[in-house]
Amino acid sequence: MLPVIDAGEISLKARSIHRIEDGAGTLIECLSGVLWITQNGDHRDITLERGQRFWLDRDGLAIVYGLEAARFRVAQTGAVYPRALKPEVRAA
Repeated sequence: MLPVIDAGEISLKARSIHRIEDGAGTLIECLSGVLWITQNGDHRDITLERGQRFWLDRDGLAIVYGLEAARFRVAQTGAVYPRALKPEVRAA
């Protein structure tokens, strides 16, 4: 599967998932609710609340899980950002 280029806004019901394959460089921005993100081979658990964002930093499967009903934006930025440049990321 090809990486997402721009999926616009996505709504998730509580306890539902959205899968992203090979999305290195993809921006996930939480618009409402609370999201949990995990990436294949990454031991971090990332949680996002409204206004926070995270760039996927590796290919493989990434799961975006709605801890509650949530809306988020997905866009391909074309670059993988180092952790130091992602100030809005919060590892759980």
